[in-house]
Amino acid sequence: MKRIYLIGLIFLLGFSCTYAQQSDSTLTIMTYNLYRDLPSNTQNSRIPEFAKVIVSCDPDVVSLQEVRGISNLFQLSLATGLKGRRYNVLPFYGIGMLWHSRLGKPVITSYELKALRNSNDKEARAFMVAEFDTFYFIATHFSLDQQDRDRMVEAIISFAQSVSKPVYLAGDLNITPEDAAIAKFKANHFILLNDPTHHTFRSSNPDRQLDMILVHPNQSKAPTIIDRSTTEFPKDYLEKLSDHLPYWVKVRVK
Repeated sequence: MKRIYLIGLIFLLGFSCTYAQQSDSTLTIMTYNLYRDLPSNTQNSRIPEFAKVIVSCDPDVVSLQEVRGISNLFQLSLATGLKGRRYNVLPFYGIGMLWHSRLGKPVITSYELKALRNSNDKEARAFMVAEFDTFYFIATHFSLDQQDRDRMVEAIISFAQSVSKPVYLAGDLNITPEDAAIAKFKANHFILLNDPTHHTFRSSNPDRQLDMILVHPNQSKAPTIIDRSTTEFPKDYLEKLSDHLPYWVKVRVK
C-alpha cells in the first residue's frame, strides 16, 4: 500500500509524491548537494524538481548540502512529505536533513567547526546529529581544506565512539574513497556503503565520487547492503538541478 502526501500540493507541482511503505528491517539513506553554479540563487525555483528526484529514491533519511534561501528547506519538506530541519553556517546558507515520519521525532544537535586561521576554505562547516530510536544519523558537508576536514573526521569518530547505537553518516565529503580521511574512518570501524565506481561529481560528466554514506555499527551487526545507486533521471535533467548527483543506499538492519 502506498501513502500519498499533500494531495493539494501535488496537483500544484504536477507530479505524484508517493512513498512505498518501508519495512522496519530496512533503511534507505540518501545524500544530495543542491548547489549549481549560477549567477544568482534560483534554488527556490528548482524545489519541485529536487522533490521529484528525492521522492524517486524513496529515502528514510536525507542529508542535504548547500541549502540556500530563507524557506527552501521548508518548501522541500512540504514537497516531499518528509520532516525537515536545517542548520545555517552563513545567513541563509547551510546544511539540512529530511526524515520519514515513521521514524518518529528525533532529537537533533548541531556542531559547528570554524575554519582554521590558515585554512584554504574560510567557510565554517558543521554536522547535524539526529538521534532516532534505533540509530543516529549525521548530515554534513566537509571543508575543501584538508586540516579542517581532518578535524571534522576526528569529531565524528569521537561522537560515534561515545554512543552505543549505529551511526550513519551522509554528505558531500569533498574527498574521494581513496582519501586518507576515508582510511581513517575505516580504521575506526566505519564502513563505506557506497559502490566506489558510482561517480557523483560533476553531474554533467561524473568522474569522481564525493558524496558518500558510511556507517559505524557500534554494538549492532553491520547492515547488509540491498541496493545503492544515483538515480534513473536523465542526465540533462539532473545537471540543470545541481553540480552533484544524488546518492542513496538501502540496507537491511535486522
